[in-house]
Amino acid sequence: MISNDDGCGELLVQLSATSMVIKRIKGELPPGSPGAGLSVMRTLSQCGEMRVSELSERFGTDQSVMSRHVADLEERGLVERTPNPHDRRSSYLRLTPDGEQAAEEAFALARGVLAETLHDWTGDEIAELTRLLARLRTSFDARRPSAAPVSRTTVGAKGN
Repeated sequence: MISNDDGCGELLVQLSATSMVIKRIKGELPPGSPGAGLSVMRTLSQCGEMRVSELSERFGTDQSVMSRHVADLEERGLVERTPNPHDRRSSYLRLTPDGEQAAEEAFALARGVLAETLHDWTGDEIAELTRLLARLRTSFDARRPSAAPVSRTTVGAKGN
């Protein structure tokens, strides 16, 4: 039987390898795809308008890092800012129609790469990994001092 500490040590090794998996998936997207901004775009697509600070908190990144991702998406015409009617010093981010389309296309391609890679996994195995990763994320979210940000607009989760 593996001790909790030993199990967590092996889990750390496997989690560090997941960054390689993400890089490979993004590397198979066509040139010009919003690889680095795909997660940001997917979040905006699912959650609706958000401030940069909300995105950076959600992703656990520094606001300056998130601002650079957002600036790249803005330059590509995939994200736009709308003024915050309650605080003129801030704005909300939302996907443009081109951004919605690009997010859907890139996510579909990434999902296809993953499906092809996991062709020999059962649906139950994929569901179990998904459930456990969601549980891991929830456990880490519970450790944060503040709750996950709530977006101004609630948009139901779109199909995966």
